[in-house]
Amino acid sequence: MDNQRHQIILNELDKKGNVTVASLVELTGASESSIRRDLVELDHQGFLKRVHGGATLIPKVTHTIEDPLGKRQLLNADEKKKIAKYAAGMIEANDVVYLDAGSSTLELIEYLDQKEAHYITNGLMQAQQLTLKGFHVVCLGGEVRNITGACVGASTMKSLSRYHFSKGFFGTNGIDLMNGFTTPDSEEAVIKELAMERCQMSYVLSDHSKFNKVYHVTFGQINDAVIITDHCEKEIKEQATVVEVRD
Repeated sequence: MDNQRHQIILNELDKKGNVTVASLVELTGASESSIRRDLVELDHQGFLKRVHGGATLIPKVTHTIEDPLGKRQLLNADEKKKIAKYAAGMIEANDVVYLDAGSSTLELIEYLDQKEAHYITNGLMQAQQLTLKGFHVVCLGGEVRNITGACVGASTMKSLSRYHFSKGFFGTNGIDLMNGFTTPDSEEAVIKELAMERCQMSYVLSDHSKFNKVYHVTFGQINDAVIITDHCEKEIKEQATVVEVRD
């Protein structure tokens, strides 16, 4: 019951920005002492800031540091596998598919079996893995970012502008209602945005940990792509097309 009550408190806080103990007692039917304990616990966990008589949202921090690809592959690995397996099953014969650089799309390749599709990517590791599995693949080339293995820059953009994709699969560092899909690097953001514009259908692969995080460059709004995830909040689902993969 405590977890359910915590979720109710956090949802109410997201809606209003601040809450009072009295309003939470009325909303949940719990005692005042129970609500105060909930707020203490949620404060300790970093979800909110306690103030006199209630609680307030912690201001969102704009993230600037990006973890290396190898580290990101290990984070929420089980959720990423489920998302990747589902996404891989969406690719059909004769699709022209864009695969973004990143850990989520790299995981997707593990589950690919559609060899009648054409794959274009700006990710060096994605291109290598696709080639090893015997797929038809084009790597866009360009200047390579060491931390992600992504090709970026003017030559990548020029190559990308020649293509029209039936489907595109993208990773993201953050998803937020106000700021959309965000990433720390402006050059990667430009490539992501351009590629998304050239896709008939765009899909963003994201585990639950990416929601309510903001990095300093936006490459799309949340309704620009279908979000494939393991879980997200009701507020996101109300404004975007979301597929939640549970099994």
